[in-house]
Amino acid sequence: MTKTAPYLVLLNCYIFLSPAVWGQCGYKATIHTNNNYCVGSSLIAQSTHALQSIVWYQNGQPVKTATGTQHLDTVPVILPLGNNSNNGNITNITRLCTDGAGNVYAFDGNVEIYSPGGATTFFSPWDSVNILFADMFVDQPGNIYLIADGYGVGLTDTGQVIKFAAGTYDTSTVLPAGYANGERYGLSLSLFRDCQGNSYIYTSEQRVLKWTPGMTTAALVAGANNGDTLCSPEGGFGQVWVDNAGAIFFMVGSGIQKLAPGASQATTVTSGNCAGGSGVWFSDFYLDGKDTLYQAGMDVVNKTVVLQKLAPGSTTPVTIATMPLNMFNGDFSSFTMDIKGNFYLSDLADNELFELRRSSAIDSAYAPTDTGSYYAVVTDIQGYSTVTDTIIINSPATTVPSISITATADSTPVCTPVTFTAAAGNPGPGASYQWMVSGVPVGGDSTTYSNNLFADGDEVYCILMAQDGCLGPVADTSNMIRMGINPEGAASVTIAATPRTSICKGQAITFTATVMNGSANPAFEWLLNGDSTGDTGSTFAGNNFSNNDVVTCLITSDDACGLAKSNSIPLTVSIPPVIQPDQIFTIPRGGTLTLDPVVSGTVDTWAWSPGSWLSDSTIANPVADPPATITYTLMVEANGGCGDTATVLVDVFTPLAIPNAFTPNGDGRNDRFYVLGGPVNSIVETFDVFNRWGQPVFRAHDAAPGDASAGWDGRVNGSPAPSGTYVYVVVMRFATGTRQMYKGTVEVIR
Repeated sequence: MTKTAPYLVLLNCYIFLSPAVWGQCGYKATIHTNNNYCVGSSLIAQSTHALQSIVWYQNGQPVKTATGTQHLDTVPVILPLGNNSNNGNITNITRLCTDGAGNVYAFDGNVEIYSPGGATTFFSPWDSVNILFADMFVDQPGNIYLIADGYGVGLTDTGQVIKFAAGTYDTSTVLPAGYANGERYGLSLSLFRDCQGNSYIYTSEQRVLKWTPGMTTAALVAGANNGDTLCSPEGGFGQVWVDNAGAIFFMVGSGIQKLAPGASQATTVTSGNCAGGSGVWFSDFYLDGKDTLYQAGMDVVNKTVVLQKLAPGSTTPVTIATMPLNMFNGDFSSFTMDIKGNFYLSDLADNELFELRRSSAIDSAYAPTDTGSYYAVVTDIQGYSTVTDTIIINSPATTVPSISITATADSTPVCTPVTFTAAAGNPGPGASYQWMVSGVPVGGDSTTYSNNLFADGDEVYCILMAQDGCLGPVADTSNMIRMGINPEGAASVTIAATPRTSICKGQAITFTATVMNGSANPAFEWLLNGDSTGDTGSTFAGNNFSNNDVVTCLITSDDACGLAKSNSIPLTVSIPPVIQPDQIFTIPRGGTLTLDPVVSGTVDTWAWSPGSWLSDSTIANPVADPPATITYTLMVEANGGCGDTATVLVDVFTPLAIPNAFTPNGDGRNDRFYVLGGPVNSIVETFDVFNRWGQPVFRAHDAAPGDASAGWDGRVNGSPAPSGTYVYVVVMRFATGTRQMYKGTVEVIR
């Protein structure tokens, strides 16, 4: 048996993907013992975040809850910026952000980073890309996202979001901004990136656009629901935030709107005033993990800067700090909160940060009174929760764990099944087993392992992972069994795929096995990802493969068990784009329309056929102006050759029209009175004509627009109606199910 150094029994997964709301996407918390891994020691929870609660669990059940206390200083500490060796200066601060390490980022077109220890770093993005920038966003690792000024040097008409990698500040364009479905929505002013990498862009027209990775255009997802003018101070530039549930918060004027998931109308969360009005002129807000909203702005009447907190569901904000406006050089601009709950505020024109420091305390220790598996769920100062790793607590009487293995045989002919069994001594709770064959992990977490595919000289052993009494977790390696395999049988098998191993989803592949030195009738077993497919012939075919599937083949060649395993063929399966079938676009005769077909998946090439009456037959959204109804064939293709083909109908219709006179004289011209046209799939539900005394003279129903045979021939009860004025009432039923009534007069001219 071989003991190894202590290891960690279990680490729960966590991710760091977030934007400025690092807690939203996960953070790390750990527990350790103050002495050893036995009852009587204390477990201590730790995190770089300030914690407001810790819930301890034993064997999956809560056993203790600790709640922290916090105190926020309301007198700010001044942190000077701009004292850099490269003479960088931060003066007109318009945005503050923090990262997961507690660094504070101040932006005025350039960026200065204030570290918790007091050091500052100056970064000029202009030196990298020669572009002016309008606003900043920072994610948890410290990557900086800057919105390029659409009217700055280096760009012609619109901004882009440029990513500067943390530390190195290498650049890459993240996405085009300001446009949704080809329509311009003003300059891009503010940005939020969620845990999935979606970007929410706030524009000068008070609209929020959502850009999803892999998409070529943004979608309009929220907008102001009144006519207010954006009146945030020039340092604020509005703001946008998305909470854990997907609700979008954004500034309109000096107030904040909320668009709930699935809602079509935003609601007002808080209201603010513009410059010169009474009340507080809010310029920035911040949302924590429990949807507590913090907002800050200037009370221009009382000449103060106000920091407020609004609990979820409440309509009355609570003021948590008030500071003299002259401290901010007369113009407050932005604020943010770090992982410790400290607030940082900035003025627009000076190179200083103002910190409202928060002190916090919590009982982070728990003393187990019994053995078992322990972990903690911690919630940080911003309301985000995460789970720590797990620790096993033993009894002091626990003895050293050990393991040994036995086998049903250690010398067999090829392909004979062999079963190995592990006997563990004092494994304790939470023990796990890892079987190894010649250094390669095999099998599952079990005390037994069986197989019949061993090579001569294979070495089989098992690693036990368990608690070594009070000393903590260790790994113990069992004795080793060396296999002696009689390799009788010289058969071999190779497989090949037709037509190829790189295919589109749903495409069929045939695999063919070729046997060398085998018997006349070998037995085949095809494997997909190591599992039997049930196919026993020399070929195997299918069309339901997934990317990275692996196909192999086993054969038993003769009575002496000449077992052979083929080469493995990994598959590359691409998902083709799919065109929604039976798409119809309608155009009034003589008009134009931008075709916008519904296609799912990634498309690299577009081809419309015929190319007649299209602005460009090789793009996704050509402008069509056909003189008559036409059917186009659309072909789309992605990299790798996967594609789809479908027909798209462009229906050219005559706009709805009803004549005001007709001449029923039998000359074949203008002899009938009827609805001349209408949108595709519309119906003339009822068509009534009355004389001047209100008596009905003609009625038709459920007729197609443009059908002269369903119109009035100018007769009443078989006799010609007198010349004069008649009244008509038409009810149209459109394809959408809506109805519209049309009334008017018509002249009978003879």
